[in-house]
Amino acid sequence: MHLLHLGSLVLLSVPAQVTSYAEATAVPLHIEVTQPAYVGEPIWVTASSGPIQNIRYPFHAAMEDIGCNRIELKRDGVSLPQLPPRSHADQSGILCGSAAPPGSPQHRLPLHALFDIKESGSYSVRWTEMSLHVVSDWVSFEVLQPTAEQHETWLSGLLAHPPENAGLLAGDFFPSLLAGVPDARVLKVFVSYLHAEDRMVSGMAAAGLEHFALSEVRPLVAESIVQNGPSEAIAYFATYHSGWTLADENRIVHAVTEYLQPSRIPSQSAAAFTLLHFIFYIPNHAWPADPELNMYADRRVLAAAPSVIASGDTEVVHELAVYLGSMSSPQAHDLLQHLAERTDGAGEQARIALTWHPDPTDLPRLAALLTEPGDADLRGTDRSSLPYSLVKGYGDAALPYLEKAVSSSPYVWVRTQCAEQLALHNRRAGFEFLIETVEGDPPYRAELMQWVRSSFRQELPPGANDQQISEFLRSQLGKAR
Repeated sequence: MHLLHLGSLVLLSVPAQVTSYAEATAVPLHIEVTQPAYVGEPIWVTASSGPIQNIRYPFHAAMEDIGCNRIELKRDGVSLPQLPPRSHADQSGILCGSAAPPGSPQHRLPLHALFDIKESGSYSVRWTEMSLHVVSDWVSFEVLQPTAEQHETWLSGLLAHPPENAGLLAGDFFPSLLAGVPDARVLKVFVSYLHAEDRMVSGMAAAGLEHFALSEVRPLVAESIVQNGPSEAIAYFATYHSGWTLADENRIVHAVTEYLQPSRIPSQSAAAFTLLHFIFYIPNHAWPADPELNMYADRRVLAAAPSVIASGDTEVVHELAVYLGSMSSPQAHDLLQHLAERTDGAGEQARIALTWHPDPTDLPRLAALLTEPGDADLRGTDRSSLPYSLVKGYGDAALPYLEKAVSSSPYVWVRTQCAEQLALHNRRAGFEFLIETVEGDPPYRAELMQWVRSSFRQELPPGANDQQISEFLRSQLGKAR
């Protein structure tokens, strides 16, 4: 990739001066800023030395997410506000670890993605590494105003040399390209990468679309679906945003249903089920209601189901199970019962989906899976979500089955999940299991104790110790049914 104005990095920092954290380390943090820096072009700040660890941008699929770091920026001594978050797909908050693909540049962050740098002048920046509590000194740098010719040379050069490496795409090319917004060429590039196989690449491309007017984005996304099919990134982007018309919906749905068959690329088939499910079955979705089109999609899904199941692709069958679970259809119910016999993630999803429209005749059969031996996973991981789903779907009617499973299931994770649900519903069997765990020494003891602290935080003192937890559980046992 060719970036005309990146030039060489000029060392601008001095030893760290701790100003914000009483527990900060005395080890200096040195930072650098790309020079020369231009309005409307990428401006990167780099942690060049000091206590830096695992700073690999992006941290998740959001241009403005910088993990456990804080950047402050001033212009002519006046603090500038950081841009508000734009991405919708991941609201997981601060993450110290990085999800950047291999090859993403280390220890640098994009100032232009965090602040609205529209004027030339004298700026200063400070970087706080929050997990280690270290702060750099303020570093001064100049931002220049490029000529129209300089800006075009930079942008056309960047567009002409996209990298092939996923890390460089997500961690360098896309955030650099962000500086070129609102150029229509930039928008087209972001749309073109919505089908990338690497999820961080497609996710960062979707994040780039957030910086354009939706009136410009929607037609290009619709056309991309029609021409190239669905993708997971498109499914999430399209249904996080409003403004779609019935004409858009009709065109997109008819295009997407062509990708339901497993003869297509599996990831696209999975994305087709996901997008259709979002359009028709997610409450308060952004799409207009069209019952006839919904029935058309249901028919196409049911028609594709046998060949999808026969294909054996777990991801596609998983998304099929999600869609079937949202339907109120005897045929969908029968298909889910068949899928529930699988011992993979798709089978787990089918069992959960059966509880969304609880049929009393399903309860004994589903509950039997809590104690039925033969799972390849001796811990029963793929069955561990079933106790919660059974209680949510069937209420108190499910509790006797959990009481049996908490003592007789061959799967440790099934027993622990049954115990949690039983304790939340004031059942003796749940508290007895928890007491045995707390007063014993099984491998999962610490995990269950933390669950007790969290689930009964109103009744327990903060940071309750082992004895306090044991005494609390015994007191609850005396009140339980």
